Amino acid sequence: MPGPRSRALAARLARVESRNVTCLAPLPPIFWERAAASNVWDVDGNRFVDLGAGFGVAAAGHAHPRIASAVARQSAVLMHAMGDVHPAAVKVELLEALARLFPGGGAARAVLGSSGSDAVEAALKTSLLATGR
Repeated sequence: MPGPRSRALAARLARVESRNVTCLAPLPPIFWERAAASNVWDVDGNRFVDLGAGFGVAAAGHAHPRIASAVARQSAVLMHAMGDVHPAAVKVELLEALARLFPGGGAARAVLGSSGSDAVEAALKTSLLATGR
């Protein structure tokens, strides 16, 4: 591990990607090829259990049929909206659904982010607004 195809891909990647992006040393990474449910297969045909759920992206499982179907339906209508400049109606629907799940009851607001650092930044700004310091 990693197998010969992963090693070959790592060598190719090293020639075209900035060295500070993908960790290629001391051992090259295992290159994933496909995934289903909680399993992933590498380019060498080895099967693994994805205990990290794709960093949370695949918490419902890789290639979950309902999620794949929803993504396909949405991408056929609108692939991307510039959320803070030209938001889509689906953004409002998502935020309304999240607000309904708020455990504290009453009014709730949310910030959509794409990373843990986004969440920390939102928490810090919220505490500043709430406390004034």
